[in-house]
Amino acid sequence: MARLKVETAAAVDAAKASTKADTHRPPLAKQSQGALASGLTIALVLWAFFQEVMQPAAMRMTWMSVPYIIVTSYLYCDYWLWMLHCFLDRKENLKSRISLIAYMAKQFQDHHDVPATLLEQNHFGEIDDLVAMVSGMGLALGAWTSPATKLIVAGVTMWGGLGGLNHFYCHALTHGYEVPPLYKYGQLWGLLPTARHHKTHHTAPFESNWNFLNGLYRIYEGVYFATGSSYNALFGMFYSCNPVVIQVWALGLGALA
Repeated sequence: MARLKVETAAAVDAAKASTKADTHRPPLAKQSQGALASGLTIALVLWAFFQEVMQPAAMRMTWMSVPYIIVTSYLYCDYWLWMLHCFLDRKENLKSRISLIAYMAKQFQDHHDVPATLLEQNHFGEIDDLVAMVSGMGLALGAWTSPATKLIVAGVTMWGGLGGLNHFYCHALTHGYEVPPLYKYGQLWGLLPTARHHKTHHTAPFESNWNFLNGLYRIYEGVYFATGSSYNALFGMFYSCNPVVIQVWALGLGALA
């Protein structure tokens, strides 16, 4: 609780500093999502609503389905974003035989070297391919999944977008920019990771605070350090528990309906 108060106070200071930003500095890069990524996610949501309407009344979702969808998608996305960040931060991935992984690992290392360059990039758009694959898999399996499952998959991509954008605006606040109210007050009220919290991650030895959402990262990091920061464990989780593959596993094991 004390730590949260300190970080919230720091967020207040960062927000105040942002109002004094140098008017001569370059504007923040526009953040947008590609048509394919957003289109597939919208299609998945529309399918969920159409399927729900067409179902017999006895099979439809209840009001209790709403917190189930929100909490499940949030907790999984929190875990996935932490794992993604922690895994791609590992320098072993610079030599990955998978070109996409090597490229992303290089991007992460470059970000650590010069964090401010992020402000010149469409950070939100950098996850377009991943969002398209996650929503695309949701659509591919849609004939066998429920409306709730489709909305959970869509929710994962939406929480991921929120976390990614907050990451961008954390760096913007650190450099004195004004940011949209959602991120400014989300940080002030402790609903999103603060600029100070994330700045700790960019302080040597860069071995903490891999989270992009406020969730269970302390548990993840505790387990990670207990394994001796095992790369093999991260490797296994990254390739078997990512939001594309896990949909197939869950359906095959009967966990999705």
